[in-house]
Amino acid sequence: MSVRESLVKHLSSILRSSESTLMVLLSDESGLSIARIGRSSTLELDPNTITSVSAAAFSSSDENWADLQMENQIITFSFFEKICLITIRIGQTLLTIVHDYKKQWPLNADNIGSCIYHLRREIDNYFGTATNNLNIELFSNNVRSAIYLFGMGSEVPLTIYSGIGKTNEISQIDEILNNLKNPVLAVYSLVTPSGLTVDQRNKNLITIPISEEAFSANTNVAFQKMVEESETLKMGALLSYVCISAKNKDNFYGIIACPSGNLKFVDMNTGAATAQTITFIALFPLTYGAIPILGEIRNIVHSIQKVIGFDSIAEAFIKSINSLCTAKFS
Repeated sequence: MSVRESLVKHLSSILRSSESTLMVLLSDESGLSIARIGRSSTLELDPNTITSVSAAAFSSSDENWADLQMENQIITFSFFEKICLITIRIGQTLLTIVHDYKKQWPLNADNIGSCIYHLRREIDNYFGTATNNLNIELFSNNVRSAIYLFGMGSEVPLTIYSGIGKTNEISQIDEILNNLKNPVLAVYSLVTPSGLTVDQRNKNLITIPISEEAFSANTNVAFQKMVEESETLKMGALLSYVCISAKNKDNFYGIIACPSGNLKFVDMNTGAATAQTITFIALFPLTYGAIPILGEIRNIVHSIQKVIGFDSIAEAFIKSINSLCTAKFS
């Protein structure tokens, strides 16, 4: 069996682990395809576009992790209206899993972790590099843990945090962020596409070596790059972008960015009003799993919608989180 055939065999094992996994691809870090396998689907999946978006998922956030002085991310989850792209960097390659999260969630962490172990060894053979078995085992265990943690935790009930009594939208949003009941987010903010910070908080759950403004700005740039790159994917709007890193096997951290609606800004000099999309950004520890974190962020976005009005992409984000939380208990 050739090395390429062996790679395809391991990709096939990941594909078979769930009928809702539509395609598995291996590419280099620039998005150039090495191997792929998929099943028939009503969705038109363009492998070249998928690998391009996956490459952006890693390159867009490199600066974030470097500035936070954390290890490079282990895995990214890019949720669209129709699918989720799960991307894992393995040596000099990117593994992308195209998954219909609305039909089945979470992923099979044990099976994927095992496949990653064998796949890493084959990739080293493919590129003529050498990695000792201890490092391969540590890497595959980190991938397994990241997938487990992303599907774990207690569900947070749907709640509306009120900004009643405040005179304008900005002050109502400020009050919403003051009223959060679940202390699961370390640093979080609302920013415009240009990087203007609307509101932000630091709950000191994690000590970071940069300012909250710098963290928000870096994450906003990464998210805007992902939005731009994914426009050609034709799988609906980008609903959330989550990347996970680990300082060690016991300390996993995540960064999330998601659309939160359109906020009106008024020029005090001219009275002219403009509406800008605002993005919710957060850094969080994965100590208790991602489900309560996703649920709390859903509640924040849902509450903001009550203040600034309905937005179809923000509503789609809320529905995607409801699907993940519901599937966790099914």
